[in-house]
Amino acid sequence: MRKIASSLVVAAACSGDPASDGASSGEVGTEPTDTSTSSASTDTADTSGTGSSGSESTDAPLEGYDDPALWLCHAGKPVDEDQCLSADLDATELLKDGTTALVEHTPATDPAFDCFYVYPTVDIRFQPGQTEDFEDIEQELDPLLNQAARFTSMCRVFAPLYHQVTLGTFGSAMADELLDAAYRDVLAAFESWRDTQAGERSFVLMGHSQGTYMTTRLLQEVIEPDDALRGRMIAALLVGGGYSVPFGELAGGTSTIPLCDAADQVGCVIAYRSYAEELPPVPGNQAPDIAGNDVACTSPAALVGGTARFGGGFFPTFTHQPSVFPVIDYGTTYDTPFVLVRDFYEGECTPDSDGLGFLAIREAPAGGDMRTGPIDFEEPLFNPSFLGLHVLDYNFAQQDLLDLVAAKAAAMGG
Repeated sequence: MRKIASSLVVAAACSGDPASDGASSGEVGTEPTDTSTSSASTDTADTSGTGSSGSESTDAPLEGYDDPALWLCHAGKPVDEDQCLSADLDATELLKDGTTALVEHTPATDPAFDCFYVYPTVDIRFQPGQTEDFEDIEQELDPLLNQAARFTSMCRVFAPLYHQVTLGTFGSAMADELLDAAYRDVLAAFESWRDTQAGERSFVLMGHSQGTYMTTRLLQEVIEPDDALRGRMIAALLVGGGYSVPFGELAGGTSTIPLCDAADQVGCVIAYRSYAEELPPVPGNQAPDIAGNDVACTSPAALVGGTARFGGGFFPTFTHQPSVFPVIDYGTTYDTPFVLVRDFYEGECTPDSDGLGFLAIREAPAGGDMRTGPIDFEEPLFNPSFLGLHVLDYNFAQQDLLDLVAAKAAAMGG
């Protein structure tokens, strides 16, 4: 049985501060007094003294981001140590006639551009604090493999470790200080990528939840003011956060960089939070990062306006944190780590009861489709007073996001 009571704590992190728009994965059953944490392994980088416990904050960012050991995925890591390139991402496709087909994942041999990704909240301790060591990568794997790793089919993925804030930090008196300390890690990692790896390569900025808070700050403070860097940004995928725009506008809220409204438009932002259409956000569940603005919503399938069928959703057959990343019951066992469902779900940006935008997702099988939707919208964690479909924000539209990035990269000449 899943620890549903613990989901209340996760839900508490989803309101108010845009950085707390949902912890995405991690083991919820951690005792509040436990100061241990899991992140990712590093055998060569010395991070002693750079972490924190309890309510203490990090005094300085992690040092040594030029060392690939401080990254989950990095072009300087051997393939078998790179968590994106070494992962099995093959999928069993569920076909409309009830049969299946194997869809293999193949990383690009010489990708022309980079993807810089920051993972969401995985440190689910209840006390305010930060991740303090990187000895175990289990907690990072669910978001990394579900969100970023598949982009290795077209880009070099860079995914740094960072002293992210714990779940219990959100809403605490320490939130601003600890979030700022975590951001300094992400900034140091981004600067290392920019200065030692990027050259003149174009790039995609990617985040989710707490990771979107971090990448949004990078967009505002580093990319937006730098004409050259801004000119190389293919797109920013700022998913599952509080990115906002004035009502009826495409820019002018969180950033002057506009929301994407065309598939081949470059230098723009894709942002949304997803809920089941039948279970929309409850009043007060969403919060833009600027009061009085709309929560940005760009459907990966339709971008601005209208209903569109998602080209393909990739859903996992595994979980490392079943309390927060629920086990999906497919009714049978598949021997691939993912299941692919094409042309089954639809999404539409629509206002909630507070007038704030969200991505409404529904099943929409065509006539003669023999498939059953694998996602149970009634799963307690998906309750709109908890997270909605937050932990699956990337999954439903994964193929559409891949196609959008490919189109934008081609338009930029990448």
